[in-house]
Amino acid sequence: MIDLRSDLCSVPTEEMWEAMRRAELGWATVGEDASVNDLCGRVAELLGKPAAVWAPTCGMANLAALLTFCEPDDFVVLESASHVLTSEAMGITEIGRLQPAPLWAEDGRMDPAEVGELVASCRAILLVLENTHTRAGGTVLSVSQTEELAAAAKAHGCRVHIDGARLVNAAAALEVPLADLAAPANSVVISLNKSLSAPFGAVLAGSDAVVARAREMLHRLGGASFHRAGIAAAAGLVALDTMLDRVADDHRRARALAAGLAEIPGVSLRPEVVETNIVLADVSATGIAPEALVPLLAEAGVRVLERDTTRIRLVTHRLIGDAEVERAVATIGDVVAKHAAPLVVPELDYDWEAELEAYVEDED
Repeated sequence: MIDLRSDLCSVPTEEMWEAMRRAELGWATVGEDASVNDLCGRVAELLGKPAAVWAPTCGMANLAALLTFCEPDDFVVLESASHVLTSEAMGITEIGRLQPAPLWAEDGRMDPAEVGELVASCRAILLVLENTHTRAGGTVLSVSQTEELAAAAKAHGCRVHIDGARLVNAAAALEVPLADLAAPANSVVISLNKSLSAPFGAVLAGSDAVVARAREMLHRLGGASFHRAGIAAAAGLVALDTMLDRVADDHRRARALAAGLAEIPGVSLRPEVVETNIVLADVSATGIAPEALVPLLAEAGVRVLERDTTRIRLVTHRLIGDAEVERAVATIGDVVAKHAAPLVVPELDYDWEAELEAYVEDED
């Protein structure tokens, strides 16, 4: 089975499993787990922040950041299709009791002027940026774009949090240090699974004061008292040592995957817009709806995700090599060829030329 649903489908390496078995566990909640302490120190340094705290998931870390900066009924500006709004069970409203102020951007990159206007109009307390932007297809925010967006918010006293679940992908795509992408933000989180292949866990970084407050929020959410966190942290340390340099391979294979899919009749996408490891393919012209195509592909040995009513999502990761890309393209092509239905364009049941001519005569 070739699993392209998400980079979450990757698994730890043997070196990570061995590190987890060897980990000398301590009481992480009171700062006595060496692996957790080392991991937080390493990530803080990579992100250019004074401090960091481990969290079980990136979603929990994002929620902790929201609670760190905001009080109930505060406004939070974020992109309309951001992960915090669409994929984190609306913790922003149901737990944080905050008011989202969404701003639509087709490619996930909000306009700084529009951000500044919205922040000012609703007196937002926090701006959330997502880098890379998942639902937009793994699009990246450059250093300058991040700086401009942060400046637009901070001009009105608004703080900035970066949901950097895939920030390592953005850094690899742009060939810039992680710290440069994180610099304009008051807090930033990175995921240790996804492209890094650790079993689970995330690290939230910021100033000493921000991290101290975030640690308190994580404790309230049940994350800071996660016992035996050193098992996951030990794998996270290996991930930092061994996985960062190979992320670019995922991007190269995603572009190859996109190029192959673009050759399949009825599948529409532009390979040149694939920036990282996420590929969105429009399959509407095949006559097979994504909800029908996904199980057909799974039966044939390729797992993909239904993105919406017209598109499927495919994500490359450590377990997807060049051979898997070739097999996936061939399999998808075969399934589409076998099940495709020609698009039927309904015939007009009236003489539009006659109606147009009559309309022109009436106007005269």
